[in-house]
Amino acid sequence: MLLLLTLTLSLCLLTTTTLGFQEQSVPAVQHENAPSVDQILDHIKVHDEWQERYLIEYRAQRTFHAANLRFEEDATLEVRTTFRRPDTIESQVLRAEGSRLIRERVFDNILKAENETHSKLAKQQVDIVPANYSFSYIGQELCDGRKCYRLGITPRRREQYLIQGQIWIDAEDWSIVRIQGSLAKRPSFWTRQTQIDRRYKRIDGMWLNDSLESTSDILIAGRSTLKIQYLYEAIETDRSMEHLEEASVPCRD
Repeated sequence: MLLLLTLTLSLCLLTTTTLGFQEQSVPAVQHENAPSVDQILDHIKVHDEWQERYLIEYRAQRTFHAANLRFEEDATLEVRTTFRRPDTIESQVLRAEGSRLIRERVFDNILKAENETHSKLAKQQVDIVPANYSFSYIGQELCDGRKCYRLGITPRRREQYLIQGQIWIDAEDWSIVRIQGSLAKRPSFWTRQTQIDRRYKRIDGMWLNDSLESTSDILIAGRSTLKIQYLYEAIETDRSMEHLEEASVPCRD
């Protein structure tokens, strides 16, 4: 989540970034046999700990695109990024084109922030856990054909890097598959509203980033957008832990 803040602040330096998200999910429906919120949170915790131990490394090619219509500025960046457990992340720029201002003030800041905020301590301050959020049950939906539980999230502190919104949790793997909402605190006087939509996808049993869309409505500059798309080239997991998967991952409902 610290990265989300950096994305927004970087776009504000441009006096750019907001997208009016159209909610396209299946309407939420309550079910009598749904697990309690506490049970869902317990399952999420166990899954996250399991994936943290199991995932060794991945390599992905990411495409960044940022634009501001009012000033007719846009830029694209292609990056190859490698993650190695526990918290090493390295990025190599493959292609950069478009507005120099966007590339320097947005893309460069994002890459810098990833190295600074990937530590365990930094993640603890922004993770979607009871220490940082209160939760409410909304209902069940289908997420790309898989059953999901939808929860409302409310930050316990009014801080810029926390999100007021919703999360979707896969009902089989207990991973968060989508986060959508607005920043709990405006990052600056100039930013009237910021919306964020982050989505994940399942690859080789791992739930990894799939896309991020961030938009903000900035005084004078108007609306700007930032999109990041992920394409995974390689994923390495700890095969020695495969026999522990049944014990490590929460029981299926």
